Parts: sequence; structure tokens; C-alpha cells
Amino acid sequence: MVERILDAATRVLSERGYDGASTNRIAATAGISNGSLYQYFPNKDAIVVAVLDRFADHLAERLGAKIETAMSEPWQNGGRILLAAQIKLLEENADLLRIIVEQVPRLGPFDKLNALQHRLTDIVRIYLLVNREHFRPDLDIDTTLWILTETVGQLSIRYVLDRPPIPHDRMVEELAALVIRHIAK
Repeated sequence: MVERILDAATRVLSERGYDGASTNRIAATAGISNGSLYQYFPNKDAIVVAVLDRFADHLAERLGAKIETAMSEPWQNGGRILLAAQIKLLEENADLLRIIVEQVPRLGPFDKLNALQHRLTDIVRIYLLVNREHFRPDLDIDTTLWILTETVGQLSIRYVLDRPPIPHDRMVEELAALVIRHIAK
């Protein structure tokens, strides 16, 4: 039943956004009564948190497969693989991404989204350390890590939400070039 409610909530949130989603709409989409919905979730925000937690799990699972592939490639190719995968996943889930950007600050921190961000940051840190000989000798790993994760993350999010007239492959190449120029010898 919980999965049914979360599937319905994902559809309603995707179609109507946070403000257009209500527990009545979610219950109707799930084919259950409002009373049944409230047996599992106390309010709309609790449902949204559960949807976003499930979304974070989905992202972690999908990126995990790409991370393994990326780690076996030369660092420039591996970086492109991860950039392409990140943007593609965000594009596939643009409606939920918009809710994250617009509503998460109001709803509070999400443990699973934060854990995913920390995991990705740790992977980039390891990637930088393992490939250190390819990078500028004066590269400060912690500073670079913050700059790269914030820059790539924010540009990816804005790309997906704003839909500029830039093809996906071009965006990946431009981001990769930006990163490479910043860290390469």
C-alpha cells in the first residue's frame, strides 16, 4: 500500500507540482480513501519526504552502476561518463528535481539526499586522489572538491530545470572541459 501511495504521489507531484498536489488527489490517484492514506502518512509533506527518499535511492542505484564503469576508464572519460549519467538522471526526473530545489529548503534536510551527496563527493575525492599525478601540482583537493561538486551540481540542475538550447552531449562536453581545464596539469 505504501508503494501504491508513493507511486500515486510521484505521478501527482510530476503532473501538478508541489502546490497542486494534495492528499485528496494522491489518495484518488492511488485508488484509496483519504482515511486509508492517513493510516500510512500524517500529511502531504510526509508523503513528499518519502517520495524524495525513494528518488534518492533510485539515483544512488543508477549512479552506482555508472561509477563502477567510470572508475575503470581514464580519468577524463570516467568524468564524462559520470557527468552524462548525472544529467540524464536529472533530466528523467526533472519534475521531482524541481520539487527538491523549490521545496526542500522549506521542508528541511533529507537524510537520503544528503547521504547521496556525501557519497558522490567521497567518490570524486577518491577519484582525485587516485589520479593525482594527472592534476596540477598545486591542486588543493578539498578546495577543488567543493568547487567542482558545487559547480557541476548547480550547472546540471539549472540545465535540466531551465532547458537552455544546448544539446545534452554538448552540455556534458562543456562541463567536462571546464573541469579538465581547472584540474589538469
